[in-house]
Amino acid sequence: MRCADLQKTLEAIGFEVKDRKKPGHKVVYHSRLSEMSEFTTTSYTCGHGKNPQVKPAYVKKMLGVIRRYESELKELNGEKT
Repeated sequence: MRCADLQKTLEAIGFEVKDRKKPGHKVVYHSRLSEMSEFTTTSYTCGHGKNPQVKPAYVKKMLGVIRRYESELKELNGEKT
């Protein structure tokens, strides 16, 4: 998965993705999710270059966060669980 695609996917479900000091390092927030669960932040790292591939371990990590908070995210997005 490309870095830009992962960021777009996360943002589409309400997460905010910000750059860190080091190139390619991203931190992921969701203020509304944090209000209703123990979620605070998570992070991932993109490779180097223009729109690099995200390492599979980071994609798996982000999928785990989405799955863990699936019902809360659906509620926040007005979906029935």
